[in-house]
Amino acid sequence: MEKLDLDILKEMSQRDLSGLVSIYLPTSKKGQEVNQSRIRLKNLLRDAENDLIEKGFSPVDAQAKLKPAARLLDETIFWQNQNRGLAILISPEGMNYYRLPFEVEELAMVSNRFYIRPLIKFVTSIERFNILTLSQDEVKLYEADPYDIRKIEAPKIDQLVADYVPGHELHQESTSPKGAASGAGPGMHGYNEMSKTEKNEISNHLRNIDKEVRSMLKDAKHPLIVYSVDYIYPMYRDVSSYSNLMEESIKGSPEGVGEKNIHQKAMDIFAPKIEKRLKKEFEKFKTLLNTDSKLGSDSIAKIVLSAKSGGVDTLFVAEDVQKWGFFNEEKNTLEINNKEDLGHVDLLDHAAIMTLVNGGKVHVLEREKMPSGKPIAAILRF
Repeated sequence: MEKLDLDILKEMSQRDLSGLVSIYLPTSKKGQEVNQSRIRLKNLLRDAENDLIEKGFSPVDAQAKLKPAARLLDETIFWQNQNRGLAILISPEGMNYYRLPFEVEELAMVSNRFYIRPLIKFVTSIERFNILTLSQDEVKLYEADPYDIRKIEAPKIDQLVADYVPGHELHQESTSPKGAASGAGPGMHGYNEMSKTEKNEISNHLRNIDKEVRSMLKDAKHPLIVYSVDYIYPMYRDVSSYSNLMEESIKGSPEGVGEKNIHQKAMDIFAPKIEKRLKKEFEKFKTLLNTDSKLGSDSIAKIVLSAKSGGVDTLFVAEDVQKWGFFNEEKNTLEINNKEDLGHVDLLDHAAIMTLVNGGKVHVLEREKMPSGKPIAAILRF
């Protein structure tokens, strides 16, 4: 599986060749759904073969083109290492596949262009953040996004925890597991009874941890969410110099909590921030659309031409709509005709890629969530 980034998306969008195959299907990591995913792929390959033959390929050539994907049907380990969705793209040069962290609709498409809207959604929806769990016996650092969580190996932090002699004073969890789980009771009581020296020891320990956290995260500057009992987070916040430490923290003891639950607790904090920002962008777009047509638009032609010149600040595009047309880059003109011919592009994909290339933001949304009801909308720069 190849790494997926903007450069790869741009290269995919520029492919213009008869018989490009795009296959998407929902997948699962376990249970009977694993075998169901194989059946889905088998059926989609049959559909793609029929489509290739209808478009002029011989049965032998159609089967040869799809053979790399057909081999996946017998690879047990491949199916045991899936996520929630799978994209398979086939060209004369070979096959690439991408595991996706969200479900996709079953699709087998043969065209002169790859269908890449779900891949655009994947690249544009990965907002990374970090989670720092502070507990009595261990401190862990994670990298996360809305779909996944990954532990970052931090041997220097592990050593700091191992060398910290009064470790039982970092949290008072051991005095009452029930109180620790809620982040209240004995933990807060223990803090109030600590001497100034003990509090200073904890602060110094947290300061050393923060130093290593900043060193490991370097210039990423992703939001950092702390997971700890009540009184530790204010102490960490006071000594931390991390530039994007989130004000809200996960309260309670992280000891014994699995990564999946840690991720869910963090998303309970992080997701509303994303939704609030998107809502604000919706409101800005609607205001501009109603007051200044130069800065807010839901016209495909205007947005596509603006995206090419770097004029789109924020793009909203429906995830399951295609609008085909011919874009003459030399004359900077556009013809919308909904024909999947050589030289023609999916204009919505084209607008999304050009917006990203020129530093704009792209939101791939469900059709019913589009801000003006049309399949494309944009906040323009000029």
